[in-house]
Amino acid sequence: MHGDVDAGRKLYMYGLNSRGDPVVATTQGDVEFSGAQFSCVSCHRPSGFGSSEGGYYVPPITGTKIFNPAEADRVERFKEMFQESQPSSFWAQVREPRLRPAYDEKALSRVLREGINPNGERLNLIMPRYDISDVDMANLIAFLRTLSAEIDPGVEKHSIHFATVLTEYADKASSSAVLKTISSFFTWINKDTEGDLEHPNFSPGYRSTFLDAYRRWVLHVWELKGAPESWPRQLEAYYSDQPVFAVVSGLVQGPWDRIGDFCDEQRLPCLFPNTDLPRLRDIDHQYSVYFSGGLGLEARAIATHLSRLKHPPKVLTQIWHDDPYGAIPAQAFITAIKALAPDTIIENIPYRDIVELNTTLKLLHGKSDRDALVLWPGQNIKEAISSIVQNVPTAAVITLPFSALQPAKNITSGNVIKRVVFSHPYELPTRYHPRKFRVRAWMHSRRLQVTHPRLQYQTYYALTLLQYGLSHLLADFHRDYLIELIEHEAENRLNPGTHPSLALGPGQRLASKGAYIVQLDPNSKGGFKALTEWIVP
Repeated sequence: MHGDVDAGRKLYMYGLNSRGDPVVATTQGDVEFSGAQFSCVSCHRPSGFGSSEGGYYVPPITGTKIFNPAEADRVERFKEMFQESQPSSFWAQVREPRLRPAYDEKALSRVLREGINPNGERLNLIMPRYDISDVDMANLIAFLRTLSAEIDPGVEKHSIHFATVLTEYADKASSSAVLKTISSFFTWINKDTEGDLEHPNFSPGYRSTFLDAYRRWVLHVWELKGAPESWPRQLEAYYSDQPVFAVVSGLVQGPWDRIGDFCDEQRLPCLFPNTDLPRLRDIDHQYSVYFSGGLGLEARAIATHLSRLKHPPKVLTQIWHDDPYGAIPAQAFITAIKALAPDTIIENIPYRDIVELNTTLKLLHGKSDRDALVLWPGQNIKEAISSIVQNVPTAAVITLPFSALQPAKNITSGNVIKRVVFSHPYELPTRYHPRKFRVRAWMHSRRLQVTHPRLQYQTYYALTLLQYGLSHLLADFHRDYLIELIEHEAENRLNPGTHPSLALGPGQRLASKGAYIVQLDPNSKGGFKALTEWIVP
C-alpha cells in the first residue's frame, strides 16, 4: 500500500489520522491517551534523531536509520554519550549493542501496535502502543522514509555556509561590532579545523574517526536595504545565489516578522538575532530562536508590575510613537493590562513627532486623575526624555522601556527620578557571571575591541551554541537536528552574563523569559537599582 507523505507528517507531528481524528494509544500498559499528547515528535523530535526522556534513551527513527540494519557504530555511540545527567539505567541502555535487522512495513506495524521489534524483543512500556489503521500506517511509513533522509542545503564536501543578517538603518557602529565578532569567531573555528585536519591521527579524541564531520565555515553577510516590505525578495535572492545551512546572530532595525516568515518557509534555523521586535505569533517550533520577547516582553513585564502595586492604577494613559517600536509594545501592553487589571481605565494616545508629544504631555500635566503614564517613545528616545523633563507629568508612576534607560541618566530632577521606572530584560550590573570574563579574554586575545559589550556577548553566545550543535551533529547535517541540539545546550554554562538565565525547552524559542523593573539611582552600580525581582509575565 502506497502512503501519503503529507498525511504521515500530520500523524507524526500532531497525532492525527487520515480522517483528522486523534490517534488513540496506550503507554505503561494501561494509560490511554490520544493525539498530540504522545505524538511521535514528542520523543523522537522533528528531526527523527531521538532524545532522552526521563532516563530513557529514545533512538533515531530517520529514514536512513530505521529502514537499514542497526549496527554497532562508534560514531553514533559517541553522540549518544553527550546527554544531560542521567541515571545509571540510561547509560546501560546507551552501551547496549542494540543490533537488529532493518525494519520493513510489517515489522514497523508490529512495533507500533504491539511494541515488539524485528528481533522479537518487547520494547519498554514507555513506548506507546498505537491503535492505528493500515492506511495510517502506510502514510506514516511513507513519511518516515523522507524524514532527515537527505543532507540539508548549505553543506558542501569541505565547507558549510552560514549567513548573518544586517539591515541598512541599524546603527553602523553596532553593526560593525557584531560583524567583527562573527568574523573573528569564524577565523578561529577555521584555524582550529585546519589544525585538526593536518594532524588527524594525533588525537586522544579519535578525531580521525570523525573526519567526515569537519567543514570549513563560510560566512555570507545578507544586508537588507529599504523598507521591510522588500526584505523577502532580497532574502530570496541571497539564498538563491548561495543556500546556507543556518543564519546566526546579526542586527536588525525593524520587525523580524518578514525574516521569520522566510526562515520558516525555507526551514532555515535563524539563531539569536539581535532584535527588539521578534515575531511572537505562533512562536513555538518556529525556525527563529530569540534571546527574549523584546519590547513585547517589556510591555508585559510593565503591565505585571503595575498590576502588582499596592494601589494598582485606576486610570492610566499610554502614549506611543506611531512606528513599530512604539505601536507593537503598546498593543502588547493593552492586551496584558486588560487581562491583569480589567477595571483599569486606559487612555491611548499615539503621536507622530516630538511636537505632538510635547502637546500631549502639556495637556496631561493638568490632569491629576492619571495614576500612571506608560510611554513608548519608539526610536525618538532622546527627544522623548527631554520632553518629559520639560513637561513633567503629574502621574505617580511613569514607565519607559529599557532603551530609554541610558539617555534618561541625564535626568537630575529628584521629583522625576522618583517616579520614572524602566523595564530591564537583561542581567543587573551587580551580578557576577564567570563566563563573561572568559569571553572578554577571548576577545582581547584576538585584538577584538569590546565596544558594545552586550551585543558582542550575545553574538558570541549564538556562535558558541552553533559550534556546539555542529560538533554533535557530526556528519548528520540536518537543520531540525541542529535546533534540537541547541535547545538542549542553551542553559549549560554558556551564558556570558547578558541575562540572568538562558534556557530552551523542546519547541521553545525565547531563551530569556522575564525582566526587572528598575529605577534611576546615581549611587548604584550602573546608575540604577532594581525595584522588583525578576518578573516572568
